[in-house]
Amino acid sequence: MEIILSIAAATLMLRVTFKTFFDDMDDFIECVKYWLTPDIIALIKGEWDREAWAELKLFLWLILGGFAGYATYRFLIS
Repeated sequence: MEIILSIAAATLMLRVTFKTFFDDMDDFIECVKYWLTPDIIALIKGEWDREAWAELKLFLWLILGGFAGYATYRFLIS
């Protein structure tokens, strides 16, 4: 039961904060593409700064959701 509530809390946090981190779904998809592109390719294309910012946004968004799930789990089992 705790696991289900933790996943629900993480999903809710990700859903609520989506607009804070990304303008729209296209921005999110662009961030994922940058995350999957090797850094050397972005450097050669001259897009390293945009790639770094996109990766940071996606990373922080995922960490926030993971933290919400973990905090909910720890709260429920204690």
